[in-house]
Formats: sequence, C-alpha cells, structure tokens
Amino acid sequence: MKALNFQKLIYGLLLIGGLFIVSCKPDKEEDPTSPSPATDARDKYVGHWLCNETSKVSGSTSYTINISKSSSSSSEIMIDHFYDLQAQARASVSGNSISIPYQQLGTIGFASGSGNLSSTGTNLSMSYTTNVAGNKDTCTAVCTKQ
Repeated sequence: MKALNFQKLIYGLLLIGGLFIVSCKPDKEEDPTSPSPATDARDKYVGHWLCNETSKVSGSTSYTINISKSSSSSSEIMIDHFYDLQAQARASVSGNSISIPYQQLGTIGFASGSGNLSSTGTNLSMSYTTNVAGNKDTCTAVCTKQ
C-alpha cells in the first residue's frame, strides 16, 4: 500500500514538473517576415517645443508650445499656446508634414497654415496666418523640441 502511494506521489510530481516545463516553452517562434507593429505618426510631434516666431505685426518673439495627440482624431495633434496666445490649434499630421486648417482659436481669433518636421524630428517649421481682434498677421516659426 505504501509503495502504491509512493508511486502516485512520484508520478504526480513528474506530471506537475512536466507541465511546468511545457508552460515555459514559447508557443511559437518569432516570424521574421511578420510586419512590425504600426506606430502612431503623431508620436514624434508630442512634447514641449521652443518657438522662435517672426510676425509681420509683432516682430520676433520666443515662447513655448506644447503639442499633444488629439483625443477626437487619430490623425490630429493639438498645439497649446499657438501664436503665443492662451489658445489651442489643431493640425492634421501626414508623415513629416502638418496642415493647420482654418479654425477659430477659442474666442480670440482665427488661424490657418502648414508646417514640416525635420528628418531628425527635433525642428518644426511652420507658416501660418492669423486674424486676432481684426489684425491680420503672417508668421513663420521655427520650433525646437525640448
């Protein structure tokens, strides 16, 4: 009787050990031909940027903007503190280019324009027009990622 219990114990331990070893084995090998996971094109824009802006109305100014991903569109970014205002502008992303559609900046004014991100992802050049409180302005900005 004791030998039978001892055999059951040995078989049980072997079974548990075998299951443990099998559970640690990878299910399948990595497929080198499988596509890599898609990345979000907006990721390279997200962050704080120091903008050096040249404006026909205000001359040269420097200020910081913050760019985040839009929560309502998977192809848009949100630019906080756009045109050195307490306003947010949205822009569509396509690779290293952005398009700022004609839009209202809060209750302050309107803007539209475009921009390009450098191949290194550290510089964003933008050109845009604004109409704030009836003053039309044409601007260029070179922004450096912080």
